Amino acid sequence: MSDARGSRAAALSAARRASVRYRTSPWPGRLHVTGHRPASHLDPALTFLGGPTGARHLLELTGTRVLVGCGLFAGPDALWRRNFSPGPDALHTVGAVLLPSADLGHAGFLPQLVAEGWHGPVFATPGTAALLPVALSEAAKQFTEDALAAEAGGWAGPGPAVPPFRAEDVARAVALVQPVEYGTLRKLDGAEFEFGRAGGRLGAAWVRIRAGGRSVVFAGPLGAAEHTTLRPPDPRPRSDALVLAAPSPPGDGHLAGRFAAAVHRAVRRGGNVLVPASAVGGEGLLTMLDELTAAGELPKLPVVLDSPAGLSAVEVHRRAEREHWHELHRGGRAGVPAGLVEQAPDRPSIIVAGLATADSGRVLRHLAELLPDPRAGVVLLGRPVPGTRAAQLAGGARQLKIHGRYVPVRAEVTALGSTGEFAGPAEVLAWATAAPRPETAFVVEGEPGASRALAKALHAEAGWCAVVPEDGERVLC
Repeated sequence: MSDARGSRAAALSAARRASVRYRTSPWPGRLHVTGHRPASHLDPALTFLGGPTGARHLLELTGTRVLVGCGLFAGPDALWRRNFSPGPDALHTVGAVLLPSADLGHAGFLPQLVAEGWHGPVFATPGTAALLPVALSEAAKQFTEDALAAEAGGWAGPGPAVPPFRAEDVARAVALVQPVEYGTLRKLDGAEFEFGRAGGRLGAAWVRIRAGGRSVVFAGPLGAAEHTTLRPPDPRPRSDALVLAAPSPPGDGHLAGRFAAAVHRAVRRGGNVLVPASAVGGEGLLTMLDELTAAGELPKLPVVLDSPAGLSAVEVHRRAEREHWHELHRGGRAGVPAGLVEQAPDRPSIIVAGLATADSGRVLRHLAELLPDPRAGVVLLGRPVPGTRAAQLAGGARQLKIHGRYVPVRAEVTALGSTGEFAGPAEVLAWATAAPRPETAFVVEGEPGASRALAKALHAEAGWCAVVPEDGERVLC
């Protein structure tokens, strides 16, 4: 832990955590809270602290506070830099953390929160608990490598380059995790919660929390009904409030073919193909590569997996297959390409490197090397987060700033869009409206346009009160 973080953790005394401190909101009629609300207030209160990309939903209940999601931010520099600052004081007042999934947008801030002194219970499904060490260990290594590169290159700024967290913080965070099976009611200081299957990622869950006769459902990105390996989401339960992630754009059903075509074009030019992908989420890419090669739709190329924990995620999936986890489709399997190697040979190869946003990690070194090469190809999978390097490339950027200098983009960039793993707008709308209408629906965790479109559809087609909350907004529910 750095000296600054050690001082911060020491300063978070019990007296300050118990204090009540309100300040005026910049949005008329809205209130921000940085301490406990009055205990006499019976209605749950919800504060949205994660912005569009980092899920951090603070639910205040009589007798306790719960944080649903503890994610890192992705996006423009101003948002990305928030990952390197101490967490808001309000996060240190929570009694427990519930993780909807193991991806960094839902769980990536947990090691930093622990490094700052928080040490309460963390609840997650068995799948998320198994993938969490993989995702966080990869992130810790990549952040550390970034910090070392910044120091060596001289672009760290006036102070030392300090990663948000390190391997020892990950170990302490993972030790706090308590697995909870889907559908199991768990008591929590006068409240109870349960996880339901969300699909899309192994272990992903929606969360229902009930206390004092009120209930709130938190639903992150939902899996597609036709997911190749995972079963569709469990039905939405009745609730007084619903927190719903904005949907992904619908896939076109031809992603694998377009991916293979992009690889063939690069091979004909004699170039490498780079695919940015994180360890959690990248296992679907490895399975697709294995299936395309076996079907003869891809040439038999070396596949360089330059991700510190890439194969570990595959091993978790294989364990789930061996143990017949209920969330898997029968027959669904995670594959590994036969040509997997650790270093790029002197011939065309497919390089898989994280992070998927292309804003951090080993993918930056590969981008700096391959983008100026007109023979090379870069293939982007999924919806890029606005403001990230992946989004800049998808938008046709002619140059990219990497490690303090601009790199020309001469390689062919192919943005394939939605992978089809997550539910599109129609599926999300159908899932939400299949249960009785909540008093309010809050649309979060997505591009502003997608969030507004879903809120508008819920209002127009189902008569719901549906809003897109501001970052930091606090509401009663």
